[in-house]
Amino acid sequence: MPYYRCVVPEGSVAYEQRAAVAKAFTDIHCGNTGAPRSFVHVVFDEADDSWETPYFLDGGNRAGRSEEVRAELLDDLMGAFREITGVSSDDFSGRITEGPAKWTMEGGMVLPEPGEETEEWYSHGQAAAGG
Repeated sequence: MPYYRCVVPEGSVAYEQRAAVAKAFTDIHCGNTGAPRSFVHVVFDEADDSWETPYFLDGGNRAGRSEEVRAELLDDLMGAFREITGVSSDDFSGRITEGPAKWTMEGGMVLPEPGEETEEWYSHGQAAAGG
């Protein structure tokens, strides 16, 4: 379920950069949380120039991780996006909101609370991804 939506100005982020951001976000999320790679979703939405902040990261995750993990995750994601795209801190803002795991399904299974993942859940995540 980790879902990262990158809102960017039209035509501002090349396909190759988008692919690099998606890979970096997946690496960062999985490295910080242990989630299966197949569960990480990264999308790009192009917006017109009416947005106050030209670039915005809107993330959504399961609730229940420590404050330190959440802060590190957001900082790492924002840093990777800026490094890959060359966007300045002044033009980029973001957030990660959280919801209870039981509000989300992935691969036909309700997500467990962080720290309560089972081998079956991990195996199912790999099978759902075709891996």
